[in-house]
Amino acid sequence: MIRTTIEAVTSISAERPAAGDGLAEDAAAEVWRRIRSISHNPKAMTAFHEITRETGLPLAPLRALLVLPPDAAVSMRDLARRLGCDNSYVTALVDTLESRGLVVRQPHPTDRRVKVIVLTARGRELARRAQLADTTPPVAFSSLSGNEIATLRDLLRKLDTAES
Repeated sequence: MIRTTIEAVTSISAERPAAGDGLAEDAAAEVWRRIRSISHNPKAMTAFHEITRETGLPLAPLRALLVLPPDAAVSMRDLARRLGCDNSYVTALVDTLESRGLVVRQPHPTDRRVKVIVLTARGRELARRAQLADTTPPVAFSSLSGNEIATLRDLLRKLDTAES
């Protein structure tokens, strides 16, 4: 994940307008700063933080719940790939989730060397709540019209596609 971010920043820096065209560079920097300001605003994260306070679960394991499918098994390696982290880090995350009864480790159905992670009923419920908290737009979006939200969505899709 860090490598991808560094590559993206390097790519963006290489594609930025020449020094003489400072307006475009300043506008891109401002847009990025504002996106980060909105997405990192503590008010926008309130529901997510309420879940961490209520459960005592740190943010990292809670975020892992967001990428686990509700009704399918995922290998530890696949979970690491989905989170963009090392396999060893996933072991600690799964240990935390398992100790709280949110996931279980099971042998892979065809490869006994591989362990898969499955959400428990309690884990599915908490994952559903975390997903809702993570995907509910911040209040700042209420200042936009439906057309403005659609335009913003389309522009962000274009940026997201360019990152792929």
